This record gives sequence, C-alpha cells and structure tokens, in this order.
Amino acid sequence: MDYETKLTNKYEGLIYKIAKRFYNVELADLYQAGRLGLIKAARKYNPNIGTPFEDFAYLDIFGEMYELVNKSRDIKLSKAYLQLYKKIQMAKAELINILNREPNISEIASYTEYDESLIAEVITLTTSMLSIDAEYETTTGNVNIMDTLGETPNYDNKILIEDSLKELEPLEQDVIKIRYFGDFTQTETAKILGISQVKVSRLEQKGKQKIKQYIAS
Repeated sequence: MDYETKLTNKYEGLIYKIAKRFYNVELADLYQAGRLGLIKAARKYNPNIGTPFEDFAYLDIFGEMYELVNKSRDIKLSKAYLQLYKKIQMAKAELINILNREPNISEIASYTEYDESLIAEVITLTTSMLSIDAEYETTTGNVNIMDTLGETPNYDNKILIEDSLKELEPLEQDVIKIRYFGDFTQTETAKILGISQVKVSRLEQKGKQKIKQYIAS
C-alpha cells in the first residue's frame, strides 16, 4: 500500500466529515477533491509549527471541495449582470407602485430602456440561480457573514460576496473561508493557519471591509 493510500485511509473520516457540509455535488466527487486537499496538506505540513495535522489539513481539504462546489454551479453571473438584475428589481418595485399591479416584461423593458429579450434573459437566469442558491446556502455561510456586515441576506448580495473573495489577499481569503464557511472560532482559525488570534482578528476585519466595499461599488 503506497503512502497516499495509507494517508487517505487514515483520514477518510475527516474527508467525509467535511464533505457533509456541501450539497448538490456527488459525494464521490467531493471525496476525490478532499483526498487531493489532504495530499497537498501532507506535502506542506511541518510538525514543528505545533498545529495538529487534522487542523492543518482541514483548510486544504475544505478549500478543494469549496472550489469544486463553485465550479459545479450551472450558471455564473458577472457583477455587471447582477447590477442589471438590481436595476430590474428596482424598476419592478417602482412600477408596482405606479400600476398597482405586477408589471410585465414589456413594461419593465420600456421603463428601464433595456431590450425586452435582455430583461427576459436576466429574469430567467436569476430565477434558476435562486433555486440553486437555496441548496448552497448552508455550504457558503453567506447568511452568517452578511449578518456581520449588516447586509440584507438577499440573492444578489450572496453572489457578490462569493465574487468579492477574489479581491482579498490569500491569507484574508483563508480567514474568511475558515471563519464563516467552515464555522470555526478565531482561536481555532489561528491554530489551523499557524498564526496568532490577534492576526486572525485583524485579517478578518480587513477582509470584511473589502467585501462590504465590493458589494457597495
């Protein structure tokens, strides 16, 4: 039995434990992603840092699964697309007040001066994403982080939060993912990353501020 197989067998329970946090992705695919994360962690791990291997490996296992889940979404929406969605929703609300009824696509298109086919496309895609997003809500931890940001947990904010992670420094990303997507305390996060709790707190605040600015822009 080779080293990687022995390693996988030893920490198989950890892989499956983390996999249970995700939905709408085949367990076998999650397992393979987790196995890859475990092997990556083993190659990087230095026992002299004083962090238990399971805690250290958690980040890489979770990270590989998280990337798989995001890639598995059927639809990806750009920030520009989401901004258009916001404008449509605002126009819809304004037209309801004017017309005292739900506006149709033609009326929304006329009011916003966007092409009717584009309005229909946005509405169709966002309706599809809403159903997908409901299944991912537990996975992403977006509701939790939105509460701390003072943001309303609505559809477009959830997607923007996920997009905003790309704007963070690598260590800021790790802190946010572990704290809000992995549901760990600051002390536990510090142990996983091999840094101080004070640094975790500082990185968390910087990351959250960047996310808030991204949503507002």
